[in-house]
Amino acid sequence: MVAPSDIFWLVTSAYNWCCSSSVDQAQNSTVASTSAATIAAQTCQQLQQSLGAPLVQTSSSGPDYSLGANGAWSTFNTEVNFQPTCIVFASNAEDVQTAMKTIYENEADYAVQAGGHSGMTGWNTIQDGVLISFMNMNTSSYDPDRDTITMEPGVRWGEVITAMEPLGVAPVGGRISEVGTGLLLGGGLSFLSAAEGYASDNYVSLDVVLVDGTLVTATADNEYADLFKALKGGANRFGIYPNSSSEALLGAIAHFVHDTNDTNAVMVTVIMTPWPSMETSISVLLVYNGTEASFNESFAEFLSIPYTSSSPSPLSFFELSNAVHFPAGMGTLFSASSLAGVPANSAVSVDDYLELYRQYNNFNSMFATSPDVGFTLLDFSPVLQSQIRAGYEKGGNPINPPLGTPGYVIVLFQVTYREGVTKTAEDVEKGREVWMENAPRTPGLPLFLSEADAKQQVFASYGEYEFLKQVYAKYDPTSFNIRHTEGPSGLEVPLATVCEPFSIFNYSLHLPLCF
Repeated sequence: MVAPSDIFWLVTSAYNWCCSSSVDQAQNSTVASTSAATIAAQTCQQLQQSLGAPLVQTSSSGPDYSLGANGAWSTFNTEVNFQPTCIVFASNAEDVQTAMKTIYENEADYAVQAGGHSGMTGWNTIQDGVLISFMNMNTSSYDPDRDTITMEPGVRWGEVITAMEPLGVAPVGGRISEVGTGLLLGGGLSFLSAAEGYASDNYVSLDVVLVDGTLVTATADNEYADLFKALKGGANRFGIYPNSSSEALLGAIAHFVHDTNDTNAVMVTVIMTPWPSMETSISVLLVYNGTEASFNESFAEFLSIPYTSSSPSPLSFFELSNAVHFPAGMGTLFSASSLAGVPANSAVSVDDYLELYRQYNNFNSMFATSPDVGFTLLDFSPVLQSQIRAGYEKGGNPINPPLGTPGYVIVLFQVTYREGVTKTAEDVEKGREVWMENAPRTPGLPLFLSEADAKQQVFASYGEYEFLKQVYAKYDPTSFNIRHTEGPSGLEVPLATVCEPFSIFNYSLHLPLCF
């Protein structure tokens, strides 16, 4: 069962919640780039004096530099492409405050890295700038008196669940064990989201370090309530389906997200095509928190479709969190779409689902002989109406469409390059752009920030986009983050009133726990 409880959580973003220019103006000319490098070097020297050499390392001054520079999940964000001028290995919130105050005063470029699991190149690392790494802040604990989990920002969800499982509690967190706490800033999908909403819907309080180094605490009912809301960005069966079942399976997905009211039912579908075999597989993860009879009833349409293999078994939440893994050490890029669900037994077609799959296959066919591509994925993650409703009941978030909107599906199109490939291929990138331009998408539904391309206007797709822009303008009146770190765009304002997001370095929150 899921019970409301408090979690105090010190956390750090893997990317900034608000916006930044998609192109750093400091890189527009050799002179500007040189200036950025000089400023970064001066900033790093000051940070070494204030925080000490063990916490602030350069490529020539510290043994942990290479480890930190290669801490990102995607190869495109590692040391072969980005060499931070220095890395701040923060050990507490005060270190973060000191780092941000110095960065702010020097107008230096910077990046933040928590779990490092980002498909956006340059969002969790930096060239000619300061990287703040949380690899040394990676512990979690449980307070039974307060029914509270405390997590440091560098911890990954698998580590937290492993620590909490013997205690009978689990946070509403990531579905993949390697993913870090930055997941929350994109909203965060959990195996518990159908009942509890996005992971970020379960905040209770947040400690936030602003770009100038100021630490504030935001809750739903204090002076930072607008900031608090803005930051909200078992039977089980694994089934492998043949391509001949794809049309029926896509229909089942469309019907499930529209019609399902059962908050105990969770479904994820992954279509994968590896190079060079090009043998597409379709895997469906069906999870039910309840009896086998209820499982069979909720997933009846899926179970009626021919499949090549299945492995039904009861799993604990700990086992479930470790059932799916993403390979590391390869360059990966994401693209996103969202499709409305379709009622079963109606005249409404699932043509958009079929067209999206057709375009996925077209991409694979076009680049079947590419020496660069390792594999592609097409992933469908439901956002049920119950999840939307849970978000509103917990104070709302900027992401959700209007209350009453039927369930929909978040679509991820992923291109992962072969191991050893450190640069994107121009032709493959053009192919991804064609997919993004032509992939069906339902108007009025939000994209999922954590699984989108840097060029996609994710914030503009949010149900409360205007609210987000107002909060953005209020808390960063100098547009520091836009000018000095990469991240999502869409909240820019006229130069006369330039505003931009603070860096979300630390925040505490309370989440429901699953017992």
